[in-house]
Amino acid sequence: MSDNRTLHSLRAGHGRLAAAVALSTGLVALGALPAFSQAGAEQTQKLLKTVESTVKSIGEARQQLEKTLAGYNSIMDLTAKDTKDAYKNLGKDITESEKKVADTKLKVDEMNAEAGRNFTAWKDSASAITDPDLRKRSEQRLADSQARYEKIAAAGKDARQSFDSLMTDIKNQSTFLGNDLNASAITSLKGDAAKFNTRAKTVFDKIDGVNKMFDTYVTSMKP
Repeated sequence: MSDNRTLHSLRAGHGRLAAAVALSTGLVALGALPAFSQAGAEQTQKLLKTVESTVKSIGEARQQLEKTLAGYNSIMDLTAKDTKDAYKNLGKDITESEKKVADTKLKVDEMNAEAGRNFTAWKDSASAITDPDLRKRSEQRLADSQARYEKIAAAGKDARQSFDSLMTDIKNQSTFLGNDLNASAITSLKGDAAKFNTRAKTVFDKIDGVNKMFDTYVTSMKP
């Protein structure tokens, strides 16, 4: 009889232990859900931060390009007070413009890396949703967000290529004037200057378009 009571007691103890383990496991699982969700929110905030930093860098590059264009036009329009000084400053402005764009490229690389991490985290989060309908909707929103981001990235790449082409053009003209900086040589570039300004406007429009797309994207992602 004593052995039966002991066996019953051991079984009851094991039952209570199993129940305790199951309960604690369930609590841990429940406790992990908010943390997982919070991690996703934090990842999104990191992406938004890099996007905003990139937009700021693009804005600074745009301002420098405007300054460079103004100096260029003062030479081409023969309105510079001192053509030699304006020419020297143009060279400095070209270098600074390229530096600003190089800085922007680093920001873009950081942003793209963060976007990759964000979309991966979102994909993992969506796969953890047990409700089929909610999981499908989350995956669709992820696909839409990625598509919008990739569209912005493509527009940014196009703007960068247009900028590079513009810089090549202005450096060629600067070299042309290097040993022939006089009214006659400058006047001979009037047609080139007109085309250059038209292309510069296109670059500005593309930059503004990219920033507008970024603004819309950031607004859609913010809580």
